[in-house]
Amino acid sequence: MPSAGSNFWFEVEDASPANRELADIIRELERSSPGGEAIDWEENRAQSAAILFSVAGSEKSLALTHRLDGVESARVGDEHDLLAVEDQPERIFKATHSDVFGCKAYFSPHDPDLTGKYFHGTGCSDPLFYLRRWMLLNWLSGFQTRFEGFLPPEPGLRLPRMCVSQPQLDGYNPSIRQIREGLAQYGFEPISEHAYLQRATKILLTDAAPRNVWVVDGIPVPFDAIAEIASPRVIAWVEGTGDLAEWRHDHSKLQ
Repeated sequence: MPSAGSNFWFEVEDASPANRELADIIRELERSSPGGEAIDWEENRAQSAAILFSVAGSEKSLALTHRLDGVESARVGDEHDLLAVEDQPERIFKATHSDVFGCKAYFSPHDPDLTGKYFHGTGCSDPLFYLRRWMLLNWLSGFQTRFEGFLPPEPGLRLPRMCVSQPQLDGYNPSIRQIREGLAQYGFEPISEHAYLQRATKILLTDAAPRNVWVVDGIPVPFDAIAEIASPRVIAWVEGTGDLAEWRHDHSKLQ
C-alpha cells in the first residue's frame, strides 16, 4: 500500500490501465489550460468550456457520442444518468449531468443541529477532482471505473458531459455496521456520518452510505462514494477534536 508521500499519485496512476487512462485525461486537460496554469473551474466557466471542448473533440469521444445515440438513459441520484449499452452488457455507463462533474463534499467542523454530520454534499465544478476520485477508488480495489469519453452538453447547458463505465456488480447493499467493519479491515476509521479516513494515505471517503456501497464476496466496494485526499484542515480536526470521540461513542451501535 503506497503512502501519501511524493510518489503517491505515481503509484496510484500505475495501479491499472484504467487509472493510466484517467491520468492521461487529467494531463490533457492541464496542458489545454492557458499557459499550462491551473484555473478555477468554478469561477472561470467560459475558460472551462473552452478547455473541455478542446479535449472533447477526440476520436474516442466522437465515437462514443455516435455509439450512444438513441440509447435511453435513466437519471439516478444527483450525479449521473445511467445507460445500458447492448454490446457491453457486463458494464453500466454513467454520464455526468451537464455543467457539473458529480459531487464533492465540503467540511464543516460545526454541528449546530447535533446530527454528527460534518461532511456535506455539493455539486463539483472541477473535472480533475472527478477524474481523481475514480483513480483513488480504482486503486483501493479491483473494481475498476473506466473513462469512456466526453458527450455533448445537455440542451440549454454549456459544458460537455463526462462518461465513465463500471462493472455490473452481483452483491447487495450493506448496513452501516457492515460498511464500517468492512472498511476497517483496510485501515479506514469512521469520522462522520458516512465518512471514513485512511490515515496511512489520508484518503477520505465521503458519501459512503449503503446506497453507494456494494458487498461482493464479503468485500465492501464503495463504487459510488466520493474519494479524495483529506485537506490539512480535516486532518487537524480528526487529530484534535474531542467531539469526534464522542460522536464515535454515540454511533457505535449503528446498524
